[in-house]
Amino acid sequence: MEALQQRSALYEIFMQAPAAICVLRGLEHVFELVNPGYQQLFKGRQLLGRPIREALPDFADHFEHLDRVYNTGEPYVARETRVMLDREAFFNFIYQPMYSGSGRVEGIIVLGFDVTAEQRSLLAAQEMNRSKDEFLAVISHELRTPLTSILGWARMLRIGGLDDGTTEEALDALERSAQAQVHLIEDLLDDTRITSGKLRLNKRPLEIKSIIESALADIAPAAETKRVRIVKDLRCKSCSMIGDPIRLQQVVLNLLSNAIKFTEPGGSIFVELRRKTSHAEIEVRDTGRGIEPELLPQLFQRFRQGDSSSGRKAGVGLGLAISKYLVEQHGGAIRGVSDGIGKGTRFTVELPLTVEVSDELSGVRVLIVEDEADNRDVLATVLERCGGDVQCSESADDALRALEVWHPDVIVCDIALPDIDGCELLGRVRERADIPALALTVFGSSDEEARIRACGFQIFRQKPIEPADLAHEVGRLARRVEAR
Repeated sequence: MEALQQRSALYEIFMQAPAAICVLRGLEHVFELVNPGYQQLFKGRQLLGRPIREALPDFADHFEHLDRVYNTGEPYVARETRVMLDREAFFNFIYQPMYSGSGRVEGIIVLGFDVTAEQRSLLAAQEMNRSKDEFLAVISHELRTPLTSILGWARMLRIGGLDDGTTEEALDALERSAQAQVHLIEDLLDDTRITSGKLRLNKRPLEIKSIIESALADIAPAAETKRVRIVKDLRCKSCSMIGDPIRLQQVVLNLLSNAIKFTEPGGSIFVELRRKTSHAEIEVRDTGRGIEPELLPQLFQRFRQGDSSSGRKAGVGLGLAISKYLVEQHGGAIRGVSDGIGKGTRFTVELPLTVEVSDELSGVRVLIVEDEADNRDVLATVLERCGGDVQCSESADDALRALEVWHPDVIVCDIALPDIDGCELLGRVRERADIPALALTVFGSSDEEARIRACGFQIFRQKPIEPADLAHEVGRLARRVEAR
């Protein structure tokens, strides 16, 4: 009776185990017992009572291991075995022999453990190491290439005896090589700032057309040197936005530099600025070598170029990744397309435009509480352009002092203030007056939104906020006041 209970308990453990387990009997390895985990691996197949070679003819890796264990009586572990199910999976299989009372092998227990996640993590780590090695090799190449020119010409100038023309050529080469080094170092520093979250944007009102024209002026000598023609169409009406002019010019320069780099002498680059309803489009199109279709998904990855290794051009492959980050930090989007090799490439940047100057907020008093000066200036500019009467405070204490002498219709408040939390500030404000408020935060989780709304903010927005959205929501809050 006790033995029967033990067998029953063992059977329950066997059937409920998370591992894939089966029991095979005899030299033909006939399935005697299969738990749900093992059956799940081979959905729709009849296993019980059938030899494994008949039931799973396409699982030949099993056969060799089973025969070895049965004949030698020694357990065996097969690691990272690839199994094609409805997906690609990897399993560690343990083959454990079972012995009869006389000590002979009479069957095998097979235990399978799904290690797909671990295997993918390992492959990802290997890919990361490979990318790192490739990156270091590229960095070494990109540093050494201009240094070769710098050292060579520096030694020639030290030796002396160069005529005026050669001296001028040497100085030009030194300047170009030094600029290449500066550009490389700036890209690496930008990438470090981005990955550490320390890249800051200094936003202010600007005209996108002016940004493009500045970039075209900077790139003109390089285009002329390579004999690449640049055709521009910037005839659209005013395209105003709030942004960092230096960083946006960097984006356009990156696109133009890439276009020149991958366009042969005699080719053309077309630059166009278009205005849509709520955004502007900058298009940079070239007649260059184009991009292989399989490389398009990698276009904006760090340390990648839209080119095969055999045709790789100078650069570490950070420009487009940095450009994508900068555009997205402005609330925009960037995409690149190509019809293939020899058919050129087209990049399009979408940037949100500021709301048109209107009287939408005419007479609406708005208190902005924001400790970052650049953010304060942007928020104030947007609301003032819509007719708002705006005052700014850089801290909670400053805001409370302002409220003693001035009564706003709406409060726009950053949550992460230097002295007290924005939620605590609103609690103190509401002790004095019931003023509607809009919260701004860098965190966008549902828990954070619930916390902020629970403390009394009517509207929650994650930074960066679209200018049109800001004006609309402030106007909506102001109309609530009028409706009371």
